[in-house]
Amino acid sequence: MARPGSLAARFQRFDAYAKTLDDFSIKTLSGGIITIVASIIIALLVGHEFLAYRRVDMVAELVVDSERMEKMHINLDVAFPRAPCMLLGLDVMDSSGEQQVNLFQHVTKTRLAKDGTVIAQDDSGKAAAASALPLPPGKDGKPYCGSCYGGVAPEGGCCNSCDDVHQAYKRRGWAFTDPDSIEQCVREGYVKQMQAQAGEGCRMRGFIEVNKVTGNVQILAGESIKHGSEYMHTYYDYMPRDFDFSHTIHGLSFGEGFSAQTNALDGVTKTAHSIQAQFQYFTKIVGSEVRYLNGSVLRSNQYSATEFVKGDASASDSPRAVITAKRTPGLFVMFDISPMRVIYTETKRSLGSFLTSACAIVGGVFTVARLVDGFVFRTERALQQKHESGKLA
Repeated sequence: MARPGSLAARFQRFDAYAKTLDDFSIKTLSGGIITIVASIIIALLVGHEFLAYRRVDMVAELVVDSERMEKMHINLDVAFPRAPCMLLGLDVMDSSGEQQVNLFQHVTKTRLAKDGTVIAQDDSGKAAAASALPLPPGKDGKPYCGSCYGGVAPEGGCCNSCDDVHQAYKRRGWAFTDPDSIEQCVREGYVKQMQAQAGEGCRMRGFIEVNKVTGNVQILAGESIKHGSEYMHTYYDYMPRDFDFSHTIHGLSFGEGFSAQTNALDGVTKTAHSIQAQFQYFTKIVGSEVRYLNGSVLRSNQYSATEFVKGDASASDSPRAVITAKRTPGLFVMFDISPMRVIYTETKRSLGSFLTSACAIVGGVFTVARLVDGFVFRTERALQQKHESGKLA
């Protein structure tokens, strides 16, 4: 107790929490039960508030996309169970007029057996096979220098492998129609290697970089050749003929992925009933931006997709006839860019908000519990007095 007239005594007058003496307090069974129940409720509600405080939410906002001159990565992971790797080409065309052909710089092709098991990686297998073959002796004791057969020779001036001659033909804009007449291809067994893959499948995995404008990705049978300012797609007679474009899309995305992202075509499987089947996927790309709590920003894209299948001619038609009739079988992904951008911002409740909620829960529950306890106590006292008065009577 503070001395009368002291500073402590003056502050004591402001005590809003007057204390009761133990001699005047009564503890009851009902009060103990109410206290335990109230404590459990408080623990559950405060725990729920703590989980909400720890949770990070994403708030979405839609704005006009003002970005210009962007590049975009298209991530591919597509398996073709009935199309061999040496048969497949990968091209991109866009509305800016740019066309990219044979885009395998960052895309690997893995050969698959009929049961889906991996045979080998196509590109490394060809390189290893070519490098393992000994070169024939050159003329006059000089090192061997193969002819490019009229194609544009590489920097070294020699085409020592079948692939060198093939690339020289592409640079010239010529079709590679008769590899059996080329010494390097005969030595390496190029046609036999290609025909040996008949009945196999292929899985393409990797990414391609494109302009962020309307365009399409084409996976076709054969190869594209630039002739002047135009590109031609051709299919050669020595290529395998028993194939179709049945496929499973293990992954297709535009840009880097993030937690809130969903890819509409992931897991899609289609079966072709004829060689002429052409699968078209029309995607609408919406730019996405994720702003994390640590200040970092991730820019990506989301998309919606619709699909269409063309080509229902009889399966007896040959691939040559299909190409000639301009009914090109393959898989096409058309992409269109939306002018809108979705911005996801990570948000989290502040510590002050959590403490305010916790205090409100504790105070509110104990206040309600005190009211309930007072009501129960008065009821018990009233019943007890009535019972005792009845006995006296």
